[in-house]
Amino acid sequence: MNIRIFIIFLAAFIATGAQAQHLEHRIQAGFNIGATAPVGLPNTIRKINSYRPEFCPSLGYELSWRPTKASEWGAAVGVKLDYKGMTTKDEVMYFHTMITMEDGSGKSEFEGAFTGKNKTTVRNAYVSFPISATYTPNDNWRLHLGGYMAWLFSANFYGNVSDGYIRNGSSLGEKVNVSEASFDFGTDMRRFDAGLQGGAERRVGKKLRVMGNLSWGLRPVFPSDFRGMDFPMYNIFVTLGVTYRI
Repeated sequence: MNIRIFIIFLAAFIATGAQAQHLEHRIQAGFNIGATAPVGLPNTIRKINSYRPEFCPSLGYELSWRPTKASEWGAAVGVKLDYKGMTTKDEVMYFHTMITMEDGSGKSEFEGAFTGKNKTTVRNAYVSFPISATYTPNDNWRLHLGGYMAWLFSANFYGNVSDGYIRNGSSLGEKVNVSEASFDFGTDMRRFDAGLQGGAERRVGKKLRVMGNLSWGLRPVFPSDFRGMDFPMYNIFVTLGVTYRI
């Protein structure tokens, strides 16, 4: 589904909802905590030394519809500005990657199996469009489950490796000692992401609710021909925050 089809769907939803008996508008604000990571730890990553979430705010608008105010089931669509990021430090062995080393004679690029220490920082920004089925069993709770599409407009995926060596070309290639080298894969990232999302809200005031939401990307953030690593990575984040009914 491309952006034009989604906009047509959203306009049709709003037009239908405008004739309904119960339509709600919400502003959402929170923070994303999670990682751009593989599902399951590859055997080339031997040890995670540290993990730190980046400052990742989330701000959005949601339009929800129910046939009547007393109806438990409904639907919702929204638009959000989502920042997603993290910094990790780990130790790897025969980890396939591409690195750039600098010395007095200039820069040298290598692709192969690296063994040593790795630090990766991710700071990405998306415009996300969640679509959900909603369930409101009572005045205090509201649940939702659905999917999302997102477009990447700011990409940062970079880091450095150190205290190791790279086998140039393959695990049997020439051994090159690496005291420190860098990598930057931001321009290689896919511009479109999609996945599942769901969560819950708890009323804490007349119009204010606290909320938690899990979004799980189903599309790898790098294309299949990307050579910077040999396993897929996905956006897996939890949003914690508040919603305010307008």
